[in-house]
Amino acid sequence: MEADWAAEIGPDLPVIEADWPGCIDLRSNPDALQQVSEAADDPALRQALLQLNAPASPLRTTKCDLWTLAPGEIDPLEFDCDPDAERLGIASYIDVIALDPTLFVSFERQESWAQSAAKALRRAHPIPGRVDLVVRAARAADRNGFGITLYVAGCGPDAASAQASWANALELATAVTMRTATESRASSSIG
Repeated sequence: MEADWAAEIGPDLPVIEADWPGCIDLRSNPDALQQVSEAADDPALRQALLQLNAPASPLRTTKCDLWTLAPGEIDPLEFDCDPDAERLGIASYIDVIALDPTLFVSFERQESWAQSAAKALRRAHPIPGRVDLVVRAARAADRNGFGITLYVAGCGPDAASAQASWANALELATAVTMRTATESRASSSIG
């Protein structure tokens, strides 16, 4: 699986708003997941949102979306897939912020977290898909800091295999993102 990271911070770039009107706090109320229309018909997205907002998770989510990709939107090199095969794709994003206030306010630690996650995902077993972690400015509880938009995409020769590839990539990306956030938090308290 391909994986990369980037930082997109600037005056005209998107900001992760943790407390936007209509935000559903799944951490405090997991049953409210039924109100997240993007996850209504997708078990993989529901599971990822539940995991990212679980009591043991170092993160919380603020927004998500899910969409299909046309064959022309899938670069075989970027998706680590057969260049001669017909392809359909599924993609999603989830905005996440760290609960640890020292990680939330530190660009350097967010950058390190994104780099570690991308490196771990590149070492993972092959899945025809890709993950991108984008560090962005974020606001939560009237505090400025940083968060990550987790983009996940999968592809396959038909809708069922594209869904399966995306679901596998999302499951792996969720676990790695949570683990590397915890590792980032732990390593910073040592030094």
